[in-house]
Order: sequence, then structure tokens, then C-alpha cells
Amino acid sequence: MEEAAEEDMNRNLFASSQWYAFATVALWSSAFVFTKVALQSFSSTGLGFLRCAIASVTLYAVLRVKKIGLFGWRELPRFALSGALGFSIYLYTFNKGSETLTATTGCILISTAPIITALLASFLFRERLRAMGWAALLLAFAGVLVLMLWNGAVSINGGVFWMLAASFAISGYNVIQRKLAGAYSSLQITAYSFLTATAMLAGFLPESVREIMAAPAPHVAAVVFLGVFPSALAYLLWARALSLSANTSEVTKFMFLTPLLSLVLGYAVISELPGPETWIGGAVILCGLGLFHAAGRRGLPKATARAGAETLPRNV
Repeated sequence: MEEAAEEDMNRNLFASSQWYAFATVALWSSAFVFTKVALQSFSSTGLGFLRCAIASVTLYAVLRVKKIGLFGWRELPRFALSGALGFSIYLYTFNKGSETLTATTGCILISTAPIITALLASFLFRERLRAMGWAALLLAFAGVLVLMLWNGAVSINGGVFWMLAASFAISGYNVIQRKLAGAYSSLQITAYSFLTATAMLAGFLPESVREIMAAPAPHVAAVVFLGVFPSALAYLLWARALSLSANTSEVTKFMFLTPLLSLVLGYAVISELPGPETWIGGAVILCGLGLFHAAGRRGLPKATARAGAETLPRNV
């Protein structure tokens, strides 16, 4: 009886973790679409500030409910760097890239973040990147080249550069997060980073207020949605999914659904369909990402594999 009860409990926990993971990935996917909606009335800087501010208020409320205080002043430089890379710089470059790329193309490019994180970790922490890891990196790079050069070198899409810059920024955040993880919980790191990012972008408050006053209600609603759901709530759901799963791969496998969900939402919300370069280049990049995860299970440094798996594409 006890064994049967334990088995039922494990099944329920597994099912719950799967639903939490799927909900998280769905919210992350929606960010690529609703960013394009918001950018019809908001600048990249204004949208970045508002999204950070809304997420900060939401996560600060969670900290207060959990009776968790703020960080000490000595930690300000580290959280300032974390907030700059993970949110200020990331959201600005992400928004700039979204201006000219389809939601699906942007999503696929951000999906390279786990591989870039592993590459940065191999240089900064001297973690060995095995042959499969390097092969995954080369595959992803080949897919990016397809996206960039589909119409010839003369017509390179600048949005690809902006979105790759966003991917490098969030990868840098992932690396810093590892250094902070020993002293702070993931909730604290995310909330404190959002708070410092909001302070950095506060100079764009007047611009943001003007844009809010001029924007139609659906575009303002898109901004609020982006700040509350893909930024703050998605993080909480992701943390819950990881806490309920027996191993990380049971949850992170859902990240492969992100481009598909972005494609479906992009078509449903803004009638957007990607071109052939996204299908071909995206397929190559996703093959590289799949190889990277396979390499992680077969011997990549655990910290590297987990860092890449747990942090994608959180801030979208």
C-alpha cells in the first residue's frame, strides 16, 4: 500500500512539473509576439524600462510576502552587472531585434543562449567543452549564417545582430548567476537584478510616460502582460517545475517547443509567418541545441549544462 501511494504521489508530482514547465514555455513564447505588438507604440528603451519596472514591482511583492529583504550595499556592483546584462542590455537589444525579425526568428536566435553560456563558461571557468559541445556550437553558428545571409551579404538583416547581442547578454547573466547562486536563491537573484536594471533605465521614465499616454489600450495591455507574465510569473512557474521534477531534463525538454509556440502565437495574434530562411536556419540551430543537450547528458560539465538549461530564455 505504501509503495502504491508513493508511486501515485511521484506520478502526480511528475504531472504537475510537466504542466508548470509547459505553462512557463508558453509564456516565454508569447513574449516574442507581444513585444512586437507593444513596439507599435513604444520605443525599445521605453518598453525595456516599463517591462523591468512592472516585473520589479511584481517580484518585490513576492519578496515581501515571503519576508525576504533586499541585498546589502556591498553586493550592489554584482547585482548591477547582473541587472545590466540580464535585463537592461538584454531587453534593449531584444526589443531592437524584434523590430525587424519575426517572432519565430527571434525566438530561434535567443535559443542559442545555452550554447553561448557553455562557451563563456569554458573560457571563464576553464570548463572543458567536449567534442559534441563544439559540434553543437558550429551547427548553431551555421544556422545563424543561414538567417543572416539568405538574401546575400549585401542585405544582411541587422535584427539578427541585435538578437545575437541579446543572446550574448543573457548568457553573460547566466554566468554571473552561477557566481551569485551560492549566497542567494534564484528568486532573490532575479528580483534584485530586475530592481537594479529598473534603476539603470529610470532615465527613460519621461519617455515611457509620454508613450503610455499616446498608446492605444491594447498596446498598453501588451506591456503590462510582458512585465507580469513572461518576466515575473514565468520565473515562478519555472522554479516550481524544477522543484517538482526528479531531474532537470524532464522540465527543460519543453524548451524545444518555444519556437513552435512562437510560430503558432505569431500567426494567431499578428498574422505573421516566417520565411524559408527561418525554417531552414532554425532547423539547423535547433539541431545544434538538441546536440548540446545530448552532450550535456553524456558528459558536459554538469554546472555548464544546468546553467544553460535552467536559464533559457527566461527574460524574453
